Amino acid sequence: MKIMFYSQHVLGVGHFFRSMEIAGALHRHEVLFVEGGDPVPGFTAPGHVKRLFLPPLMMDSEFRTMETRGGSLDEIQSVRKRLLLDAWRDHAPDVLITELFPFGRGQFRFELMPLLEAVRRTRRKTKTICSLRDILVEKKDEARYEQRVLDVLNTYYDVLLVHSDPGIFSLDTTFQRVKDIAVVLRYTGFIARGNSLVGAVRQGKRIVASSGGGKVGVELLAAAIGAVQSLADKSLRLDVFIGPFMDPGHRADLEALAWKDPRTRLKPFAPDFARELAQAELSISMAGYNTCMDVLNSGVKALMYPFAANREQSLRAGRLERLNLVTVLDTLEAGGVAEAIERILDGPYPPAAREIFNMNGAVETALAVENCLEQY
Repeated sequence: MKIMFYSQHVLGVGHFFRSMEIAGALHRHEVLFVEGGDPVPGFTAPGHVKRLFLPPLMMDSEFRTMETRGGSLDEIQSVRKRLLLDAWRDHAPDVLITELFPFGRGQFRFELMPLLEAVRRTRRKTKTICSLRDILVEKKDEARYEQRVLDVLNTYYDVLLVHSDPGIFSLDTTFQRVKDIAVVLRYTGFIARGNSLVGAVRQGKRIVASSGGGKVGVELLAAAIGAVQSLADKSLRLDVFIGPFMDPGHRADLEALAWKDPRTRLKPFAPDFARELAQAELSISMAGYNTCMDVLNSGVKALMYPFAANREQSLRAGRLERLNLVTVLDTLEAGGVAEAIERILDGPYPPAAREIFNMNGAVETALAVENCLEQY
């Protein structure tokens, strides 16, 4: 089977890694992976996955401005639209998967709607799937937003795959009109990266701090560095992972802070981050989907400070805290973070998340895609 998978990350890297984990699970098929954000450094795709890099478009940390990497926005949008349509015609996929759209990525309607129209007009039996994470961000006009989503979803799509366990987060938690969805809706379980955890050995008193892609979260990393510096335990080790899209000025600020304490090291972005967590005792991070899944899959103790710009991370982290899987920080004040670090390090490891809910989402998604042509 030939599959075309469209994935667009605009701020962090979670969307990319979740989509690529699904693409990797589709190893029995030919996958064309179309990515429209800044390329993630140091990442190598599985052998069966061919990658198409569109001219990158990203967003600023406030989600207000589209950022280009040379050329005007109009020119880049025109080139991207053409490349996307050409790729669809040349690859001739049996299945087209769009990650998040039409529930998000509305700024990319300029290229996705022409693609969906082309699929709809053709006589070829291409099935169209939406790949959706667990929680949607809030909108100013929820009613208008949901109607717009339904208009596109019910007209152009065949299947909606929600990468969640409905016992933890069902779609109607953040989308009220689930009953009006006319396409097949299936929950796959959460997408977790786990193949690299075999043989990982946990190193006591090692703390890993991270902020995903690095465009946001520098305040959390600075707070973690400051908190460790205030603790007397000389056996502590703090590894701070710098996201690939971090502002150079912010990186310089963190380097200056880390220089004050030999227990702290700044390390480059790790594509195999789940393994880093499996070798640590404590994780300090935000609460994005992929980071949460890496934390849960590795079994590491965790302090989380959710990204405050929308409800997504707060909802996810709060639910996980109620399950005793993570601890949510409500302050970045150095004393409060230091106290939380000591308390968590002295406490037990969390229960195994896989015994609480479904984290086999990549495999189940692959099975759903494979069944798409036959069943739907």
